[in-house]
Amino acid sequence: FGYSNVGVGLLGQALANRAHTTYEALLKKEVTGPLGMRDTAIKLTPALTKRFLTGHGANHEPVHAWDLTALAGAGAIRSTAADMLVYLQAQLHPDALAKRGTPEARTLPAAITASHAIHGEAGPGMHIALNWFHIDATGAYWHNGGTGGFSSYAELDPDQDFAVLVLVNRSPEGSMIADDIGRP
Repeated sequence: FGYSNVGVGLLGQALANRAHTTYEALLKKEVTGPLGMRDTAIKLTPALTKRFLTGHGANHEPVHAWDLTALAGAGAIRSTAADMLVYLQAQLHPDALAKRGTPEARTLPAAITASHAIHGEAGPGMHIALNWFHIDATGAYWHNGGTGGFSSYAELDPDQDFAVLVLVNRSPEGSMIADDIGRP
């Protein structure tokens, strides 16, 4: 196992190509739309742009946000804490989505469940699912991320019915501050 942002970015583009659309349109159709995540996008609307925080570097200086257009699946998604909590709730309770009316919403429970299936070792005491790292000792899943001026950490434990989300407007250079805050 070797994690690759380039690989994740290429996978996002391959999925969009297969669907004959853009990554952003595919994301909206298959995930954010059915979940009602209205404040999650790649290209921000003027209203979302007004609410977008300034990102900061490791020395607290303002930095420009990265625009990952070519490899959008690797970290181009911009979201609010409220929308990310909707996403984590869906991860915890995918079967609750089956009641929604769209075909995409009806396929989400199986897709989310499949994303939790373990595929290989990812280091001592850890395995990898579909982009979720699984902590063997606790049964929790986590993933983090960092782009210019921003870092994030999410952890969920379906057996214990909890999720943690940390969003920080600071680059992860030198320290994964979001991880440090979010990890138990």
